[in-house]
Amino acid sequence: MKYASLLSFILVTLLFGSCVSREHYILFQDADDYQDAKRIATTYDIRIQADDQLAISIASKDKELVDVFNNQTLIGNGGSQGQYGYTSSSHGNNALGSSNSLQGFHVDNEGYIEFPILGRIYVEGKSRREVAEDLQTRLRDGQYVNDAVVNVELLSFHVVVIRGNEGKVLTIGKDRCTVIEAITMAGGFQNGNDRRDILVVREENGELWTYRIDFTMLSNLVNSPVYYLQQNDIIYIEPAGAQQIEESSAYRYLTAFSSIMAFVVSMGAIFLSINK
Repeated sequence: MKYASLLSFILVTLLFGSCVSREHYILFQDADDYQDAKRIATTYDIRIQADDQLAISIASKDKELVDVFNNQTLIGNGGSQGQYGYTSSSHGNNALGSSNSLQGFHVDNEGYIEFPILGRIYVEGKSRREVAEDLQTRLRDGQYVNDAVVNVELLSFHVVVIRGNEGKVLTIGKDRCTVIEAITMAGGFQNGNDRRDILVVREENGELWTYRIDFTMLSNLVNSPVYYLQQNDIIYIEPAGAQQIEESSAYRYLTAFSSIMAFVVSMGAIFLSINK
């Protein structure tokens, strides 16, 4: 009987020994180092990539001038009058009447878009603001729309968050999105997720790069090149040691065997106490 008790004790010890240390779960453990203001990187301008979709609008006080650029792709009732007068919202040849289904101007593999009247324009590697300024200059200098005000929106800012065996594709509605926001939008960390070794996969200039982030250290997080996300980034949250063990077949067999042994030991103890 004492051997059964010893075996049960060993099994229980092994199970509890697989638990992950509390330090693996607590975020921002060096937060006290940031009690005084510290400047962090602000390089969060989204850069346009091949295969992106852009929504471009042109505003002017003259409705007839902007109508030239609508290319039959206005959303809803075109030529609406706003802050700058009449606005033409051009979204490429396949745009639909609902903003939720817009396909936008497609950036081809060489980094160009085809824009009405102006033709083929190179946009890859530029920010939204830079593309808007380029188009605005072309429109004004070419005497197409002398008071043109151009706005460019990115319709294809998506990131993927994979946690264990589950994954989510997030649509980001702004240029500046941190890795912390994306993980929170995907449901945040769960029990067993490893906070110290978050993997971010990014494609840059046709090359694949991987980055590791330790969320338990604020300094590591905010100084990471992937603190601000780019379109098509992939975030992978690895399971911690305890979760890996729990998901393994060996763990399930060990748990079942431990439960059986505990039951046998308990019944044996009851039997011995009755027959004393």
